[in-house]
Amino acid sequence: MSFTTDQKGFVFPYVLFFIALALIIITANVHVYQDEIRITQHQTEQLKIETLLQMARTQFKEDVSAKPETVTTISYEYPYGDVVVEYTRQTKQVYHLYFRIQTDNGATHSVFNRMTLNSE
Repeated sequence: MSFTTDQKGFVFPYVLFFIALALIIITANVHVYQDEIRITQHQTEQLKIETLLQMARTQFKEDVSAKPETVTTISYEYPYGDVVVEYTRQTKQVYHLYFRIQTDNGATHSVFNRMTLNSE
């Protein structure tokens, strides 16, 4: 019964268990942190895409009256990326728009949209 009274042999397995547990927790936290960084980058790109879409829609409203009827594509370059707008005129005030958006980091997105211009 000397193994139960002599505790020296029991310390090493406990130490190994706690070290392994600490490494598992640290590794899991590192992976969670890396995932949060990727999610933040994707959210930033999504905000850029939405901003580019709104900027292109506003610019299109201003430019469409100045363009001849034969032009069906307009390209815009902004600090956050580029937008190509392909459009067809349905009626005098209604346009169907196809936006191809590419951010400065290379993320791309396409959007179909309908715009009604108010006559002034």
